Amino acid sequence: MIIIETALFKGIDFKILNKVADICIEESYAKDTVLFKTNEEAEYLYILTNGTLNLVVKNGGTLTFCINEPGEVFGWSSMVESGKYTSSGVCATDLEAIKIGRDKLNKIFNIHPDVGLIVLKRLGGVFSKRLSNAYRNLLSSQETDSTLSYG
Repeated sequence: MIIIETALFKGIDFKILNKVADICIEESYAKDTVLFKTNEEAEYLYILTNGTLNLVVKNGGTLTFCINEPGEVFGWSSMVESGKYTSSGVCATDLEAIKIGRDKLNKIFNIHPDVGLIVLKRLGGVFSKRLSNAYRNLLSSQETDSTLSYG
């Protein structure tokens, strides 16, 4: 998969895409590999090319998001100010991904802030979708039968 096919970079000027492509690293990981842990310094943004990744959030309970569609983005925390991963990324299968270094990508966005803003908005959409799914999952797990029973 090339980055031009991903929703994150779709429609971006070809010259800028070439700069982004130059900093991309294609990597393969074995099942059960931990790519990053919660609260670690978020150094990389990833784009899934093949396989399944579980994003695991633990805080009293456990919440798992499954990333399994080619082109899906994870490690978005690398692009926000806190710079810490908000979940752990664990390979549920053998996995292939494109890894993009935060600092190198930010250098491109500093030169082309209009592109950085577009990508940041798209990452916001990724975050929003995952948060909405988490809310739905949480609420559906708390649903109870609201039918009154009198004995």
